[in-house]
Amino acid sequence: MPGAIDSALSRSSEDVQERLSAIWRDLFGEADMRIREDDDFFALGASSLLAMRMAVAASEEFQVPVSIVAVAENPTLSGLAGHIAGLAGASGEREEGEL
Repeated sequence: MPGAIDSALSRSSEDVQERLSAIWRDLFGEADMRIREDDDFFALGASSLLAMRMAVAASEEFQVPVSIVAVAENPTLSGLAGHIAGLAGASGEREEGEL
């Protein structure tokens, strides 16, 4: 739940992966979808519109600025989780090229 989340700085990459996979399942409309850390968001069937929704949902969930460019450049679950964890450690600075 956005807003009811502890500080982004205390998140582990595994925690971020778990929460991102829940967002992916929601976006794909597949509550039982099994997502591995090396799964690629686009290979699973995501479009650019879904990537935009992913960026917005992740920004709200983790309270850091996640751009659609970041989703495209980090399409795997582990890659995007690492990116978000890095943003959380950057004290909330804006991401370069953020849309």
